[in-house]
Parts: sequence; structure tokens; C-alpha cells
Amino acid sequence: MSRGRERVVALVDMDCFFMQVEQRFDPQLRGRPCAVVQYNKWQGGGIIAVSYEARSFGVARGMWATEARALCPELLLARVPEARGKADLTRYREASAEVMEVLSRFAAIERASIDEAYLDLTGSARERLRELRGRPLGAELLPTTFVQGLPGGPDPQHAAKEELRQRGVQEWLASLSFDNPDCPDLQLTMGAVIVEEMRVAVEKATGFRCSAGISHNKMLAKLACGLNKPNRQTLVSSRSVPQLFSQMPVSNIRNLGGKLGAAITDILEVEYIGQVTQFSETELQTHFGDKTGSWLYDLCRGIDDEPVKNRHLPQSIGCSKNFPGRTALATQKEVQHWLLQLALELESRLIKDRSQNHRVAKQLMVVIRMQGDTRLSRFCAVTRYDAQKIYSDAFALIQNCNMAGAHQAAW
Repeated sequence: MSRGRERVVALVDMDCFFMQVEQRFDPQLRGRPCAVVQYNKWQGGGIIAVSYEARSFGVARGMWATEARALCPELLLARVPEARGKADLTRYREASAEVMEVLSRFAAIERASIDEAYLDLTGSARERLRELRGRPLGAELLPTTFVQGLPGGPDPQHAAKEELRQRGVQEWLASLSFDNPDCPDLQLTMGAVIVEEMRVAVEKATGFRCSAGISHNKMLAKLACGLNKPNRQTLVSSRSVPQLFSQMPVSNIRNLGGKLGAAITDILEVEYIGQVTQFSETELQTHFGDKTGSWLYDLCRGIDDEPVKNRHLPQSIGCSKNFPGRTALATQKEVQHWLLQLALELESRLIKDRSQNHRVAKQLMVVIRMQGDTRLSRFCAVTRYDAQKIYSDAFALIQNCNMAGAHQAAW
């Protein structure tokens, strides 16, 4: 068996996190259809998070508030705070740090975004199994766990989701041999028990609910996490992969949401990731290159060896602002004004990070998007945490990108 099969990896993902942060801030929003909007200049603002109550009305991320209100007249809106003319995410970042702190008590974590983290639970699962000394695990230890692919047999027409969940767990536990602590399925089960405890600890400490996926690698854990939300967790074993992958769109797989995923469906003429198993490793290498071909050959079989990196903190600190359509910046003055606003935010976040995490940034990167969606990035060293200096360095980096000429007032 490949080592990739034997690890126990979990992904914990906060359920509509920005919304939960706002609900904790204003408890009147709890249990009601509500959404978080950013900026209110146009159509009431763009929606970036939606409560589950509002989702049942068809409200979705990316809608304008006015569209959403038409679908759900009693929709309550919370606004992202603003500072220096742009969205200020401090409230959400600080809430995220609270969650990560709780998770890191259980295992080394790899923070994947503001609201999700991977954990490698292999060591702790094995240790807890040794302590069990062959005693069986009871279903009461898995109160919110779904086992993918179970219960087996035809789906009864009227069984409630919770009843099916319980039957699946019973069937799964009945299939395990508890006297063999090296059994990968048993290790996954103990991993799921630990994740149940973690999610309770997160809710107790922060008030936030989360979902999780437990499997043998990051890719499967990420996929598992999305199968039964909110406030539930799903265990995906290697034996459930062929069935799961037979109807799983390629773009739903981690790292295949973009160009590579589109190329796979296009070139191989497949819709589901499971269909890729019909191609030999050599064929995949011919189409996608040696390295990617081999990786895909494993991936479509549920094998992914990427380790969970011990990374509690974000690797970079960035702030940005978009100027779509008519709001595009057209003068040097405007460009300088907004560079300074971003530099001021960056300075305060860098200083806070240095005092909390005892580290300093080494490199400054400036990315600009020009007309026609071309992106340019430029780099230089960070010499000191000073907004004025960051701003003038950033402007010097991009000045020669000005099509109007570096000394024109226009941009």
C-alpha cells in the first residue's frame, strides 16, 4: 500500500465564516436569513457570505443586495467594516486566529485560508488506538459523522438524512477489526472521533460551527468536507473512492478548479474525475507532461502524497483594491492616493504581525491589473515598516508601466 493511503488527514472548514463572525457580533442575526455585503455604493453592495436560512430562498454569494432582497424580502444585511476607503477584514482575521489557536491544540495545522485548515492526525490517531487496546469504538463518539458510500444497498425512499447517517456509521463500525491498530480504516475512524472533539472545542471556545472531512490525504479530505454541510463531518475511505469519483466533476477536485481542470475535460473528453482512470500513465504524460501526468494518474485513483505543512500563520500579508469598469484609475494622482492607502494598511498589519509572531517580511510585491486583464507583478526588498517608504517603493516599481509615459499626469 502506498504511504499516501495510510495517513489520517482532516480539513476543517468554518461554515459561512464571515456570516458567523457577524452573528456573534450581533446575535439578532442568528437563525434568520442574512448575508454579509461589501461596499454599498452600487445595488446595495456585493454579497460575500450567506446564512443557510437565506440560501433556502436562493440567495447566493456574488449577487447584489438588491437582487437578493427581491428573492428574500426579510433578508438582513451586515456590512464589512471599511477603513481607508476599502474593506477592513480585521474582525474576520482575528476571529480566524481564535479558531486556529483551538485547532492547533490537537495537532500541527496548515492554515489553508482565513476559514480552513488541514491537520495531519496520523500520530494522534495511532496513539489513541494503542490506548484502546482493541476495545471497539461506539457510534456515540461519531454523532455528526457521515461515512461516504454507506449505508449500502438501495436507498430507501423515505428515510431521513439523519437516519441514513446513523445506519451508515453502524455499518461502518461493524466492518472494522478493532484488534488491528494498523488497519487504515480504523485509523480514519479514530481520526473522525478526534475531529468530532475538535469541532466541539472550537464551538465552545469561539461560538463558531464548522464542517470537516477526514480521509487519507488533503485532496480527499477537502472533497469530503463539502459533502455534508453545515456542522457535519464526512469520512471518505479509499474503498469509497471509485464510486465517489464516478460522478465527481473534475473541477470539484482540489487544484483542478482552473485551467488544468478545463484542459483535462477538454483534451480527454471526460466530465468526471473517475473517467481519467481509463488512461494509462504514459498517455497522461503525453498530454500533460511527465510530472503532471504521473500526479494525475495517482490523483484520479484518490492518491495524493502532498504533506500537511506545519503552517499556523499566513505566508504573506497582502491588501488590495479593485477598480472595475468606470472606476478604473486614470491619473497618476489616483494611483498614488490608493497606493498610499494600501501602504498604510500594510504598515499597521506588518507591525502587528511582527509583535505577535516575531517575524519580519523580506519582500514587497506589487501586482497591478491593466486594461484587457493583463497582470504585472514587480518585486523589491522591504527595508523598513514605514507606509511612506512602502508607498514610494511601490510607485517606483510600477511607474514605467504607465502607457501614458512616466511623466504624464494621466495613467
